[in-house]
Amino acid sequence: MEFCAKEVSGRGPHFTLFMNFWIPSPESWKGQDAFLIGGGSSLLHFDFASLRGKNVIGCNDACYLGFPPLSYCVFGDSGWWHRNRLEIEKMPGPFVTNAPAVLHLELANVFKMKRVRDGLQTEGTLGWNFSTGALAINLAVSLGAQRIFLLGYDLQDQNQKSHWHNRNVKPTRTHVFSRFHQGFARIAQDLKSRPGVSIFNVTDGSSQLKEWPFFSFSELGAVLQKQTVLLTPDIKESECVPAL
Repeated sequence: MEFCAKEVSGRGPHFTLFMNFWIPSPESWKGQDAFLIGGGSSLLHFDFASLRGKNVIGCNDACYLGFPPLSYCVFGDSGWWHRNRLEIEKMPGPFVTNAPAVLHLELANVFKMKRVRDGLQTEGTLGWNFSTGALAINLAVSLGAQRIFLLGYDLQDQNQKSHWHNRNVKPTRTHVFSRFHQGFARIAQDLKSRPGVSIFNVTDGSSQLKEWPFFSFSELGAVLQKQTVLLTPDIKESECVPAL
């Protein structure tokens, strides 16, 4: 785990400060599976305890599941930070963020990274790509994950409900989902230059995210129980990768 310091200057004699940015090591999860928890309502009845002991990144309100099962919780929305700050400061974390409103703060349980709006970034920078779910993919890649399983990346409302938890009472609006799609499309494009990374969309069939192949919850259960082998899109049958 590495940190780098960045000097930030502005108007006034007391504005200059140093920000410590986290640089995740690509050796951390090298060649391993990562499981990313989004907010979609397809996870309403999911057993999150099945992820204990795995490499897990939770998005936003997934932090209330605890650490573990989470390895990290990511957020990139300054508004979410302000709404949840008091609870976050009591949690062990670690949290990872590139939210502008947090970058000047020094919190023991929050790892800060530099922010770029678009694309898959490396080292101490995370691409925002219009959603925390996209940010989580970038973090998993930066940590060296080989196979990334997306859970709750539904990108739609079901029965006027867009989340598996009750902390977001208002359904996500259609234009917001459209922006999410834009960010995921950019990540899919950038991943073409990283043939060793495969992404699978774990879904009950309701997900509107089409950039990556669907993967059923029963297939996920087999992977978690180490009972199967999984073919990635760019690996031949004779070179299949066992579940880790």
